[in-house]
Amino acid sequence: MGFERGVITTLVRRPLLAVEAIRSWFAMRRRGTLQVSGAYLSWRRLTAYGGEKTTMSAQDVVNYLMWRREMRRIRKWEREA
Repeated sequence: MGFERGVITTLVRRPLLAVEAIRSWFAMRRRGTLQVSGAYLSWRRLTAYGGEKTTMSAQDVVNYLMWRREMRRIRKWEREA
């Protein structure tokens, strides 16, 4: 649960990322991928962090949200061009 506190603190300090987190949650919900299997998460932790029991860092979540926000901006720019 330690990673969640860091993420929540960051989202409170950076409201635009909080909006992106909500958008991400709704996007996953629309696609039906909100519930990820435990086996898949263990595999992702193993491949990303080297162990099945490690937790994702708050910085990784923030980086993902920033990347997602930037990709939306790029797609919007490409559509308008």
